[in-house]
Amino acid sequence: MNIAFRILFFFFAVTFVNAQETQIWNTYQAKQEKGVSSTNLRMDLIEKAPINGYDFLFYVKIKYRVTKESDFPIGNKLKKLYRIKDAIFDKMQSVTDDSFYVGSFMFDGSRFEYYYVKEASDIERHIDKLFKNKFRGEKYEVFVKSDPSWDLYINFLYPNDEIKNFMSNRDTVIQLKNAGDDVISPRKIEHYATFSTMNEMNLFAAAVEKLSYTVDYKKKVKNDKFPHEVKFYRDNSVTLENTMKFTTELINLAKEMNGNYDGWETFVVKKQ
Repeated sequence: MNIAFRILFFFFAVTFVNAQETQIWNTYQAKQEKGVSSTNLRMDLIEKAPINGYDFLFYVKIKYRVTKESDFPIGNKLKKLYRIKDAIFDKMQSVTDDSFYVGSFMFDGSRFEYYYVKEASDIERHIDKLFKNKFRGEKYEVFVKSDPSWDLYINFLYPNDEIKNFMSNRDTVIQLKNAGDDVISPRKIEHYATFSTMNEMNLFAAAVEKLSYTVDYKKKVKNDKFPHEVKFYRDNSVTLENTMKFTTELINLAKEMNGNYDGWETFVVKKQ
């Protein structure tokens, strides 16, 4: 039996569900001018940000030592940073009426824990007390700034289109491998793209045919912005390198026609 996997630019991420909401978290790394950074963030808030009333960004900076072996803390130090993160979260829950933990950022010997809050007064005192009582030896700083537009979350933590494409492909390839897929084996991969006009869809369809894709159909769909959909396919392997190559090409091509590349799907090819 074939198992189909479809990637539509959502994330196979860690999901938390409670009585009020579903939280979707994911992690990515990015090259900086000096070294590599790691970001863990709550992805689902992009649909709501900025949230009215949560005008203050409260964050804690914790120092760690960078070694020759890794840009990031490892072993016991990493475990301790996770304990600090959890302790800060618990403290924030107990001392503020309401807050949004939006993510963390690690780079060049520092980890930042970011929250948006309605009122920031007196929180610093509680965090200082937390470190004094439980993490006395740690070097840390506490910051508060006005950020009603959620600029840090939207324009710093949240990934750009290139990184989102990488995250989507990375997570799907991991899912395929976990299902026993031999990702280097070529197989039929079906793709989808949508456009605002029939002419743009037809121009895109002609362009992908020149790239050795076969157009399966062109039809109207229920989409106010992009009501014209084209489905097309070609054989490819699903290594991360290859998925990045064909998705980047198709994303850019769809943008040239003012359209939107909606993703790809395939089936599991088991190793022989």
